[in-house]
This record gives sequence, C-alpha cells and structure tokens, in this order.
Amino acid sequence: MNVSVWNILDLMECCGEEKVRELLSGYSCTRELAGEAESLNSDIEHFIKSNAIQLAKQKSSISYIVSDESNGLLLGFFTIAHKPIEIPATGLSRTTIKTMNRYAHLDTERNAYYVSAFLIAQLGKNYAIAKSARISGKELLNLVNRELFDLQHRVGGGIAYLDCEPNANLINFYENNGFRLFGERVSEHDKKHYLQYMRFF
Repeated sequence: MNVSVWNILDLMECCGEEKVRELLSGYSCTRELAGEAESLNSDIEHFIKSNAIQLAKQKSSISYIVSDESNGLLLGFFTIAHKPIEIPATGLSRTTIKTMNRYAHLDTERNAYYVSAFLIAQLGKNYAIAKSARISGKELLNLVNRELFDLQHRVGGGIAYLDCEPNANLINFYENNGFRLFGERVSEHDKKHYLQYMRFF
C-alpha cells in the first residue's frame, strides 16, 4: 500500500473545498461486528465531516488526510494543534523530569510544568472501506509521528499529548506506543471523562 498524507489546507487548494467535503463524506467510524453495526466514535466522525475544514481555515487545528495513492481511498485522518498544557510534576521519574526541563517551566507553587505542546486532537481510520484495504492504528500513529518530527524540525518542541476515553483497548494501544498517563479531565462541552497521555518525541 502506497500511502499519502495531505494537509487539508493543501488538499483544498489543490482540489477545491467541495471535492474535499465529498471525500470526507466517505469516512465512517461504524464497523460491522457479529452482523450488527457498531459506532466506535461518533464524535470523530462528526468532527471530520462537519468541523475539520472550518477549524483548519481558522488555523485552530490542522487535519491531515491519509489516502491510498493507488486507488484514492480515504484510509483515515489525524488532527494536530498546538496548545498550552499543565503537567503535574508529582509521580514523574527523574529521567522524565530531566527531559521535561528542556521544554517546560516548573511552577514550584503548583508543582506543575507548563508547556506549549502538540495536541493529537483526533485520530481515526476509515471503516467504510473493505477490511483488507484499511490502515492499522499503528500505521496511522506512525504517520502522526512522522508529521510531528517534521514540525519539531521546523519549529522546535518535543512533547505531544492527547485525550483518551477510559477504554481498555485505547489505553493499551497508547501505552504500548510510548504514551504515559499524566492527568485526567472532564470536558466542559460534553461532560465526558478523559485520560490525558503524553510522550516525548
């Protein structure tokens, strides 16, 4: 499989906004399981179809469209933003603290680091295509890492973080790929509980 990754702004400049909307309309987080449809994450599906283009235009976050070069299939997408984050110092190892001091400021009163970091805001593969044609979660995350390394080379930084629903499969996936838990939060928007994971890159 030959995979290409497009910044959504570049893709719109190349193909036009309507073509991009048409492409994104073919994304789905719904899979067939035991003969029944199961929605894995309706929020992700709503985001890519309804919000990704507008947020990219506003430069709030940039989505990257992943496709198969050989047939143009939409394989998935990921979204990156740059946000300030507070990371509690309690529980961090000496090695982590040493690395953290390269990128962050320690507020001694709150015993927390404040840093501008890369937020992996969305990550999703397309279940609307045949299973044999799908990209794996690991492959998709590798593409995220490649983009982060490129951003790091151009603008600096070295910390990425994400919000993760308290789902055992998701937790195992991120922890097996180098992320470590540093906090949790409740969304003001939907009151959902999220675990917060970070990693150096």
